[in-house]
Amino acid sequence: MKRDIYKSEYDYQLPKELIAQYPSENRSDSKLLSLNEDGFEINHFKKIKKFFKPSDLILVNETKVFNARLNLRKDSGGNAEIFILKILNKFEALCLTKSINIKKRVQKLHTEKFPIQINICSREGEQLRIKFNQDIAKLCELIGDIPIPPYIKRDNEVLDKDRYQTIFANNKFMTSVAAPTASLHFDEKLFKNIENFCSVRKINLSVGLGTFKPLPDTAITANSKLHTEEYEISEEVADSVNRQIKSGNRVIAIGTTTLRALESSWNSDAKKIEHGKFKTDMFIKEGFQFNVVSTLITNFHLPQSSLLMLVCAFGGKDNVIRAYNYAIENKLRFFSYGDAMIINR
Repeated sequence: MKRDIYKSEYDYQLPKELIAQYPSENRSDSKLLSLNEDGFEINHFKKIKKFFKPSDLILVNETKVFNARLNLRKDSGGNAEIFILKILNKFEALCLTKSINIKKRVQKLHTEKFPIQINICSREGEQLRIKFNQDIAKLCELIGDIPIPPYIKRDNEVLDKDRYQTIFANNKFMTSVAAPTASLHFDEKLFKNIENFCSVRKINLSVGLGTFKPLPDTAITANSKLHTEEYEISEEVADSVNRQIKSGNRVIAIGTTTLRALESSWNSDAKKIEHGKFKTDMFIKEGFQFNVVSTLITNFHLPQSSLLMLVCAFGGKDNVIRAYNYAIENKLRFFSYGDAMIINR
């Protein structure tokens, strides 16, 4: 029987100076910690190809982060913010707000270039359904900021529009409010080199703000679910993954979002992954049976977080926590703009 677990079991002490506030000068200049049977090894990420075989199948998440944070001004002159979580249609979105009177249904706000009008339609938990008087996607593009994570203690800068976005981000999937950060380490040269060496395929999972949401202090049971995210796997990619599994060769996931999509799509009766558009609230934690992914490349994650639980489930809790402490001792950089690790299951 699977036991109840608590987030406090997944803790470590991180010096604040190791939280990366900026990316490395070049994407592939970051470090890569490998977890081996005989210990740990630190390489430059640009050397990652040495961990791959020609028979490997590598999967990445080609989602694109949109400019979800709107910094606005009220008629009173005070600042306000609308964070677009999900665009529902051309004029409506689910949002979080700061310094906006949510009891005032219709109100006028100002950008640096023009006024906008919003209509607060309804409240859905912590989120507001808001109707705008203009195209939301265009509004985000014109005045929005890339939503860098809360542990980056600075304002957005020009470099974030490029560096908080993967090189293979696809405009078709411009639906995420957080980046699939393990993929931020690939530059064009490195990625092309890997594509020429082994097979690479792309899936899409729209990363939601739930990825940063703290876990409850209460017990996490075998039936506990996580925030819901939407993902899409094409028939061609599903066929490639299923052939790879059948052949016994490795399926390598770049990032926890890629892993979550692949494991969520597994059909245990048919013993294969399915293609199509889906939603997942899967909580990958201690005791999870991995059926698809054999190797994971991921960044370092926050203490007591669901993503750290996922990595511990994949690589073994004691082993992963030792690796985190080794990374701290060797002053590797943590979180979105930090360094990475590679784990074989």
